[in-house]
Amino acid sequence: MKKITFEEWKNNYTDFLFLEKNFQELEDYGVDVDQIKEKNQANIIDNPNQCVTKTVRVFFYGGYYEIDNYNNYYLVLENNSWWEEKPDLVEKELFDWCNGEYFNQSYDPHGLESVTDDDYDKNGNWRHE
Repeated sequence: MKKITFEEWKNNYTDFLFLEKNFQELEDYGVDVDQIKEKNQANIIDNPNQCVTKTVRVFFYGGYYEIDNYNNYYLVLENNSWWEEKPDLVEKELFDWCNGEYFNQSYDPHGLESVTDDDYDKNGNWRHE
């Protein structure tokens, strides 16, 4: 299996304006449109000048983040979130997460339950790469 590099992942994306006409396609890419709409609505109620999602950047190899109306980058992964003025940290965190969840994994037909101490060498490195 070919390993996906950070540069390859980072350079294969499309930006969608966060508009109703794009919601179905965003959902097809796994974007939680309802969660973003709820967050935007709450922000507008709290403060009319608050940030709202303007664009969703969807990466073809997996993952997405939001870009708000002030061109800040917003990412939520599990119980963590980042709101940054530049995309560098957001992209690093998203790639690292996707790299464990979606791609660059070894095929294990028996699942994690099959992992034993014999699968690691004396230094703790995975033997099956």
